[in-house]
Amino acid sequence: MSASLEDAAPAAALRTPPVVPQPAPRTAATPSQKPTPGAPAPGALTAGAPTPGANVTGAYPDLNVPPASATTPIAPSEKDALMRDLTATRQRLENSAPANNADAEARRLRNLAKTHAERQLQEIEKTE
Repeated sequence: MSASLEDAAPAAALRTPPVVPQPAPRTAATPSQKPTPGAPAPGALTAGAPTPGANVTGAYPDLNVPPASATTPIAPSEKDALMRDLTATRQRLENSAPANNADAEARRLRNLAKTHAERQLQEIEKTE
């Protein structure tokens, strides 16, 4: 038994339905709303009304206009205060950072593990 392209995708399934143009919606004028002479038809675009899509002005767009800022810029005084805070924090962390002494770090971690285990055992004994 052999398979063909017609078996996988029948030609009838691939046909697109014909496009039927839809009529534009119409608004009927009520007797109290008689159109004035010279007024645009209902639904017509006027010169002052915004148009959907791109506007054709006949000129190339100016891409060199800087976009408006999304937020207010940081004032120089705010920048200086933030820089002082960050510098002080950086220096504090550098001064408190332990030296690269592996033996001292290992002793500290062993002591932490032992005290932690003792505290956990005490907590368990309290609950019993």
